[in-house]
Amino acid sequence: MKQKVALVLSSGGSKGLAHIGVINELEKHNFEITSVSGSSIGSVIGGLCAMDKLPEYTDWARTVNRKTIWGLMDFTLSSNGLIKGEKVFDKMKTFIPGYAD
Repeated sequence: MKQKVALVLSSGGSKGLAHIGVINELEKHNFEITSVSGSSIGSVIGGLCAMDKLPEYTDWARTVNRKTIWGLMDFTLSSNGLIKGEKVFDKMKTFIPGYAD
């Protein structure tokens, strides 16, 4: 019988990728994740976990290097900031089934 656990995942930018290892270890040790919440990267990882898309995201994250990061940056000059984030959102859409604009 699996022990049930609820996850609360934190923010922290790229450090939040450590959540993937924690989730993998919990599942390996027979824990059942029944609910998940998170902030910033924690919400991204939690959402991907809830959709069973974490393996695909993990495979992609392993290929990320400096060139990939620069390719995801779309610089702009506006009152909202220096990076629009559209390229990041477009990449994330590839992991979200049925996402529509």
